[in-house]
Amino acid sequence: MSSPGSAYTRPVRIPPAVFALPFFLGCAHTLQIPQPPRGGPGAVLPPLPSASIQLPLRADIHETLRSLEQLVPAVFDTDGRFQMIGPTPVGVRYRVQRAPFRFEPRAGAVHVETTLAITAEACLGAPLGLPIPFMPSCQVVASCGVNEAPRQVIVSADTTIRLDSSWHIVSQTVPNTPVFRDRCELTMFHVDVTDFAADFVAQQVAAATSRMDATVNEHGDLTARAQELWSTLNTPMDLGDGFWLTLSPQRVFAAPFALTTETASTRVGIVAQPAVTSGPRPTPSTSALPPLDPAPASAEGDHFALTLDARVTFAETTALVAQEFRGRVMELEGRHALVREVRVRGNGGALIFELDITFQDGVFAGTPATLYLAGLPDYDTAREALVVRDLDYTLDTRNTLLQAGDWLLRGSLREGLSRRAVFPLGDRIRRLRDSAQRALTRSLGGGSTMRGELTTLQPVGAFVVDDGIVVRVQTAGRAEITQDLSNLDLAGQRSTP
Repeated sequence: MSSPGSAYTRPVRIPPAVFALPFFLGCAHTLQIPQPPRGGPGAVLPPLPSASIQLPLRADIHETLRSLEQLVPAVFDTDGRFQMIGPTPVGVRYRVQRAPFRFEPRAGAVHVETTLAITAEACLGAPLGLPIPFMPSCQVVASCGVNEAPRQVIVSADTTIRLDSSWHIVSQTVPNTPVFRDRCELTMFHVDVTDFAADFVAQQVAAATSRMDATVNEHGDLTARAQELWSTLNTPMDLGDGFWLTLSPQRVFAAPFALTTETASTRVGIVAQPAVTSGPRPTPSTSALPPLDPAPASAEGDHFALTLDARVTFAETTALVAQEFRGRVMELEGRHALVREVRVRGNGGALIFELDITFQDGVFAGTPATLYLAGLPDYDTAREALVVRDLDYTLDTRNTLLQAGDWLLRGSLREGLSRRAVFPLGDRIRRLRDSAQRALTRSLGGGSTMRGELTTLQPVGAFVVDDGIVVRVQTAGRAEITQDLSNLDLAGQRSTP
């Protein structure tokens, strides 16, 4: 889990020239060690992983489909009167009885069909309305479906419903070719009533389904709801204790609708980059509501990974280390040094420990010095703590101490600092996870409710940044938003208050 090696922690090869002492030891009784050169900027934190927030949508289409019963008459007829066929003496009267519509989910659509029962009669009468001698009225001379089973035709259509890129529910109905179970042909005059009766009813059904589609398209605008939800997801959530949860939504995609005879349902996936950070309240994002894309084949599904950044400032690390070492006498190869003060700061990707010490005995008794050690931060999963790896004296410190006597490098100082520079973070990380989970379960307004569940914790690494150390941990789980569409009137049948 250690970061890449630092110049401060690589093995040191000392050329002979370094023995030109860069310190003086005299009447002032000080051991001067140069500060390490400034490193580059702090570490660049890894990019946040993407996560998917699921948004199931379910709209009631029961009333929408049943509106066809009101839009398409149940009976088509000639009102019992014969209608003359052009200039011929032949007249036809018929009755078409429509059965109730039947609905069936079929291949991503709702199949709508009805059966027509047709009866018809033909008569011989007056061409152009002129009477025929000895025939006072049109006389029935042929029939079908009279005194026998009516002839039957099936008229059908298929309705699909989808969400388009502009957040509108769109309905589209495509009529099918009528299916003739048997025909009603008045053979004496070669008049087939089946075609024009079925065509007439099919036109009525097409007109009705077109009106149904238009009503759905007029009332299926989800833009306002989506915009309110998008703005809410872009607003930082206060977790308390100076921590904030930001979801940072990026894009949105939707799967095709699954249709039953009662509902149309889909799952909208919101791709986000959620994170928990500390410090001032983050600035809310002002990103515009993106268009709704089709669901890709590699959609994230239910995966939700939240990044937790547990930040430890240099002031906090200094206080913890100083508490352990300030006033402690450390042994150096049989000699002793008093640790007066400890400071921790960053230098590039490394941590620098500055120890102000005073030698207690030996040739340097009473001599003050400042020693510099460098190490790399790491997160120890077993101990659930921030630790320091590869802790060693900086190059200048090592060179100086070697010239003064290699015994200064041996002893408990470096080992003790490495062993005791441990910062427990397990409880803090778990509290952050629990706070984030509570924040993920809340009302978002506009009929939306978010629920989240976070389970596993997976350390990513520890990084020295400008103002401290960031221990990055990922917690996995799932997050879902439910949107109440019960007041969505796709059939347009509710009165305006």
